Amino acid sequence: MASLEEAYSLEYGDIIDPELAYDLFWAGVINDKSAFVCPSEFCNAKVTCINIDKEKQDMHQSPHFRGYKHSADCDVTLEDEGSVVEVAGDEGTQAKVVKAEEIPDVFHLKRPDNQFAKNPDMSGQRSPKKKAERRRERLVGDGEVRSGSEFYSVRSLVSKFIRYRKTQTLSENKVNISGRDQSYESLFKGVYRQPIETLPEAKLIYWGVAFVDYLENQGCYQIKFGQNLSWEGQEIRPSFFIHDDVIERYPVRNLVVRRLEKIRNSEDHRAFIFLYSKPYGVEKGEKRYINFDFESLDYLEVRFLDLFEDLKA
Repeated sequence: MASLEEAYSLEYGDIIDPELAYDLFWAGVINDKSAFVCPSEFCNAKVTCINIDKEKQDMHQSPHFRGYKHSADCDVTLEDEGSVVEVAGDEGTQAKVVKAEEIPDVFHLKRPDNQFAKNPDMSGQRSPKKKAERRRERLVGDGEVRSGSEFYSVRSLVSKFIRYRKTQTLSENKVNISGRDQSYESLFKGVYRQPIETLPEAKLIYWGVAFVDYLENQGCYQIKFGQNLSWEGQEIRPSFFIHDDVIERYPVRNLVVRRLEKIRNSEDHRAFIFLYSKPYGVEKGEKRYINFDFESLDYLEVRFLDLFEDLKA
């Protein structure tokens, strides 16, 4: 049984990676985790996206593709144990594939337009031409095919962070944001009494235990961290707000709302929060606050408290 970096979605009509398949499933764009085939133009082996229907909190492994009974001519199969395999490039030449662990991941700050729209011309068809075009797009020179993970949500980065924290390889593994490589270790910053004046200008993924409440009169969720940050010597618990209209516009809102509601209706309202943002100070009359800008639900991940066990492992 072989593991694939990508597969052709019969419902979506394009070659996609497991993380995009996960978002499309929870957005209701695709519905069948087995409606995939091998991305090779020479093979139509059936492929299943494992864990696509589970919340990431409940997964033992991230979403991934499994292919079955590939044809003898298949040229894209990635064996579990190999880091480099051979696949066909243009005109029958061989192209080397480098697996994701050997090059930086990429975090895109904005999704492509119409990413959640099915291709009306291709949906449900197994198109060798479409497969070949998509493969050529991944050739980056000298016959090498780029196969690093490309992410559009913090959810995926958090899963990588947890994995690398367990293996103590946070500093070795990199992610590229807006053309700049940085380690997972430097990207993730725990909220714990840091002066906001000394924090980096660039956005980071701030994380920690926080309280989730819903403010009926304002039509928004309030999320307030349990630990303080400080502003000019004054310690303040930072917070941010998620308004209903932001949730309503988000394609994967079912996943987000389900989790927020479960936490805010729990006994202590606490969860692990990961947010790609930057804190800032606000004065209103005699009161001071530290807030985080909230730009997109793609920049947020919410995990239940049993994540403690994973973080200790």
